[in-house]
Amino acid sequence: MNAIIVEDELIIADHLAQILSSINVNVIEIIDDLTEAEKSLAKAPDFYFLDIRLSNNQNGIEFGKVLNNLAIPFIYITANNELEILKKAIATQPTSYITKPFKERDVIAAVELIKLKTKVANYLQIITPKGIKKIAEQEILYCEAKGSYVNIVTENGTFVQRMTLKKTLEMLSDDFLRIHRSFIINKHKISSSKSNTIYISEFPLPISRAYKSLLIKE
Repeated sequence: MNAIIVEDELIIADHLAQILSSINVNVIEIIDDLTEAEKSLAKAPDFYFLDIRLSNNQNGIEFGKVLNNLAIPFIYITANNELEILKKAIATQPTSYITKPFKERDVIAAVELIKLKTKVANYLQIITPKGIKKIAEQEILYCEAKGSYVNIVTENGTFVQRMTLKKTLEMLSDDFLRIHRSFIINKHKISSSKSNTIYISEFPLPISRAYKSLLIKE
């Protein structure tokens, strides 16, 4: 998973990044400013750690509202126990929050909650010219690698994303299988198969020898 940390205290941000790295969460960026935080949306992180009170009187809750509207999971970091501020923070529907000074187990528990809720949601989050879009897994037929990009073929059209096929598979549930170095399929969309070809709806896709045994098990 990929995360972005929005925190103006560098020591705290670095400590958090070290914990995340130890549990295989890649920290894309550490940001201390809300303007830069909004720009970071283009990097499509899986979730954010967001400080409620940043320097220069910046209010992290405002960015929390943006994340909530975009359905991007986030975890608040706070040292604030003022009731009114906490009420405003809760209204933005964070996945969780951790309080300063936080412990490693607090961070791990919050990340596990993110993973659980993302898994239950069963959607793939992508970037389009109009902004971030969520695609329900049940709409996805298959994904095809094209160089540094992946074509996500759905019942309602094709979306192109700059990412690897491996990363795409990691973002999807167990309903998806790799059948070739260039293809991932939604196993619920298989209409038929013969020899080294599988049909997803009306689309014939190749099955490589390396992945055929895995497909047979399914």
